[in-house]
Amino acid sequence: MDIAISWDPTTGTGDWSIVGGDLALGDDLTSAVMISIFTDRVAPAQPDTTDVAVGITAPSGPTGSAQDDRRGWWGDAFADVPIGSRLWELARAVKAGATAIPAEVKAVLAEALQWMVDDGVASSVVVDAWWDPANRQAIAFSVTVTEATSSTPITFRFSWSWQELS
Repeated sequence: MDIAISWDPTTGTGDWSIVGGDLALGDDLTSAVMISIFTDRVAPAQPDTTDVAVGITAPSGPTGSAQDDRRGWWGDAFADVPIGSRLWELARAVKAGATAIPAEVKAVLAEALQWMVDDGVASSVVVDAWWDPANRQAIAFSVTVTEATSSTPITFRFSWSWQELS
């Protein structure tokens, strides 16, 4: 068991759940998926060609400025593989076209969740992404995880949207 995390798509934030004045218990796999997706992973100093194709640019600006912020967790300086995803970088992406952004979301999330297969938590992780038909400013995506100890896949569905768009 793990502490339950609830995701609020309207604010784009997660928080621990409280039940009866205590932290609620949740599922380890759910927590691992949510932390992997919604924790900001450090951005590379230079974006790769698929990042550039959707308009993601290298951080720029004076050292220490908001424009130079590559985010991430300070503890990753001591880790072989950083935690989290680069989903946050899509705030700098060009929100046009039918396939480029969903393909980038799939690549970013597959990168973020690869540790589950590498560490033997899951035998497979499959990500799919598409424009949300109800809100064209949002990406809907699913993550299907087959745990190493089970043959039954579990699918998680989420949505992510760009802030400050009317």
